[in-house]
Amino acid sequence: MNEQMILPALIGFFLCAAGMVLLALYVRTKPKTLAERLASQQDHASTTAHEASLLIEANMATSWWRKCLAPIDRIGQELVGTESDRFATRKLLLMAGLRHSQSLGLYTFGKLAVGLFLSVMFVFFVLEKGDRLSLSALAGSLIILFLSSFSAEIWLKMRAASRGGKLSSSLPDALDLMVICAEAGLPLGRIFKTVSKELAFSSPELAEEIGYTHAELQILSDRSKALMNLADRCGVDNVAAMVSTLIQAERYGTPLSQALRTISVESRKNMVLELEEKAGKLPAQLSVPLMVFILPPVIAMMGTPAMIRIIRMLGS
Repeated sequence: MNEQMILPALIGFFLCAAGMVLLALYVRTKPKTLAERLASQQDHASTTAHEASLLIEANMATSWWRKCLAPIDRIGQELVGTESDRFATRKLLLMAGLRHSQSLGLYTFGKLAVGLFLSVMFVFFVLEKGDRLSLSALAGSLIILFLSSFSAEIWLKMRAASRGGKLSSSLPDALDLMVICAEAGLPLGRIFKTVSKELAFSSPELAEEIGYTHAELQILSDRSKALMNLADRCGVDNVAAMVSTLIQAERYGTPLSQALRTISVESRKNMVLELEEKAGKLPAQLSVPLMVFILPPVIAMMGTPAMIRIIRMLGS
């Protein structure tokens, strides 16, 4: 009886742990509403000593969570693979907005842990008791482990692509704001700070990246390195072109307002070309649903009377 209770207890424990992880991911990745963003901006604008103490307590809590997750992070770091795999995964995590220092280890450990959990569930609940140690069980477990890892990578790439699309679509507005700030005589670091604050409502992703770049400009001695980090984190062609133009303008002494205006005009042109390209692809894309959903009913309505007559003739 005790042996029969061990397996349900383990399954219940794993399900509770998976539920807690999913709930934490949902709370962490849930998009903020406009009212929450407005409230956060008002709190940021009216920072006091009491708020500073609350931020210190939040950082202490975060460090406590980091200490708890440190063993899992170390195990995940060992399971990443080669240095090239580590670099590629870290770049995808940065493009997806997961720039935490423990993101790589936790992502790798979670990917493999979910695969092992699904494999155990497959062996104990899908297969019969006599087939749990057979080659089919081993092959099925390996296939499930591969599919779970592949699904996690697909999810990460889709998240990075979705975030890159948001960054690319909101970049022209940011460049227009940069042009206005540059013509007002602000330096590059102050421009990034102002644009990050103004875009917090409409484009929080780009505002976060620009704000992070502003912090790097204050810390790093090489300004071009901070700009290159922005292009690497975003992984978007428009942002890479903007970074390249800014580096060249700083290297050759081109006025900042003129360089930003050139980038802004080119980004608007690229946006119009992308919209025209999407509009040109619509007829070809609509042909597939037209053939699948419209033509078969039309053919059925036209051919049904003839088929009924043929059946009646053959029956008589």
